[in-house]
Amino acid sequence: MDAVDVHAVTHYSIGHCRRILRKIKSSKAKLKHQKVTVEEVSEYLGISSEQIRNVLQKTG
Repeated sequence: MDAVDVHAVTHYSIGHCRRILRKIKSSKAKLKHQKVTVEEVSEYLGISSEQIRNVLQKTG
């Protein structure tokens, strides 16, 4: 997932979504080039991964 995907789910600003992704990467000890999964975002936001996938299918 990238910041635009997180924005589609949360409607937060793109900058805030980037900060969320940085926090997730930091907590999971990921490098900058590694992607964040739907499951990791759902765990962080407290939203089910199925709900996130449904939103992304509707927007994409």
